[in-house]
Amino acid sequence: MIGKDNPTPKEGKTFFIRTFGCQMNVHDSERMSGLMAEAGYTPVSEASDASVILVNTCTVRDKADQKALSDIGRLRSVAEDGHSRHLVITGCMAEREGKELFRMVPDADLVMGPSQIRNLIPLLEKVEQGSHKVMGRDLPPAPLITPPAARPPGIMAYVTIQEGCDKSCAYCVVPATRGPEISRTISDIKKEVEQLVREGYREITLLGQNVNAFGIKEGTSLANLMRALDEVEGLSRIRFTTSHPRDMSIDLIRAMKDVKKVMPHFHLPMQSGSDAVLARMNRGYTRKEFARWIEHLRDEIPGIAITTDLIVGYVGETQEEFEETLSAVEEFSFDGAFSFIYSPRPSTPAEKLEGMPARDVSVARLNLLQKRIEELVHKKNSGHIGEIIDILVDRADPETGAVFGRAPWFQNVRAQPSFPWDGPSIRELLPSQGSIARVRITETTRSGFKGEWVTELAVGIGL
Repeated sequence: MIGKDNPTPKEGKTFFIRTFGCQMNVHDSERMSGLMAEAGYTPVSEASDASVILVNTCTVRDKADQKALSDIGRLRSVAEDGHSRHLVITGCMAEREGKELFRMVPDADLVMGPSQIRNLIPLLEKVEQGSHKVMGRDLPPAPLITPPAARPPGIMAYVTIQEGCDKSCAYCVVPATRGPEISRTISDIKKEVEQLVREGYREITLLGQNVNAFGIKEGTSLANLMRALDEVEGLSRIRFTTSHPRDMSIDLIRAMKDVKKVMPHFHLPMQSGSDAVLARMNRGYTRKEFARWIEHLRDEIPGIAITTDLIVGYVGETQEEFEETLSAVEEFSFDGAFSFIYSPRPSTPAEKLEGMPARDVSVARLNLLQKRIEELVHKKNSGHIGEIIDILVDRADPETGAVFGRAPWFQNVRAQPSFPWDGPSIRELLPSQGSIARVRITETTRSGFKGEWVTELAVGIGL
């Protein structure tokens, strides 16, 4: 407990959540917020106003661990005003470290991993009843049933459909922190999406540590889920992330082609262009096999955007192996990439391997790789100048006439009207939030496109 020497709790029950990491963590925080609100807690924007502080951690790289621990240290300073607060540490670092976190963060009251989100309130009640150093593992793991989520207002929402990973990549801590692959039922997911549409959401992103493994153990598939969600009236767009090359299928690609609500964007982590490095990573595929899936995607869905993840400086990576990654980036002409220096993680097979490249070598490789990716992405994006695309309007500014949204390929788009804008007199022409606006691309930016929306092509779908 923070401030235990001067326990003067604020009136009422309030909570504050700090989130680190991926989209899964963002949605996990939404789920925890929903549970807290359901239990009578009020969200606040400042930790100093909270009776419960939750920190949702990430542990995919050492930098993520350090950022979370540093922030926890800052949050502990709210004790200076003398109020009593409970500190909850959750997320993947909490799952990995377990009781060790109580030594690292003596003020922590509750440590619980992602599998215990459904048990958050019973665990917190134990803390509030006077128990100290409560572990989420004190209760059995909760089933993969999505609790009510407190999502931010808007038109885009995350929906968890699958958790865990069975792939055992040598460098990855996810199997240890998120557990084995488990999927929700299609009927359960469809009900949640239908409710989201009733609440005004128009685009959903299906989430999973290995999302294209969805339903395999249960005898169904992500392709079948896409076809089911195509039946949801009022849903405009479907996205999904993140996939593993080992669970690719022709049926999935054809479902993407046939279900027009599924956006033409596929995030498929390659990690390395070297077969030798891929083998040391235990990725379970070769560069040639990866190339075949890229070919299938582009043959079936012309114009699809393919993005990826890349790791440099992996154990034993030679200059020649790194150059194979560079050549793969050229060969596959990705539309974007997240790239990182390998970070050894505790209790993974790769942690025991020897032969890490020198840090300065890895930094130089990362800089070279990112520079080349940036050049290729700029060239590809420039090829869209002059095209007219549909964007789902996330926000519109009646004063300037600007609309904001995402391209089908996921880039950010800002578009001005293609005619002089006099807001007060022609405001009714402005595409509304949740409508589809047609935009002519005029230039590229670091994160996407600028353009002009064409009034006669604005297509409202209503909220």
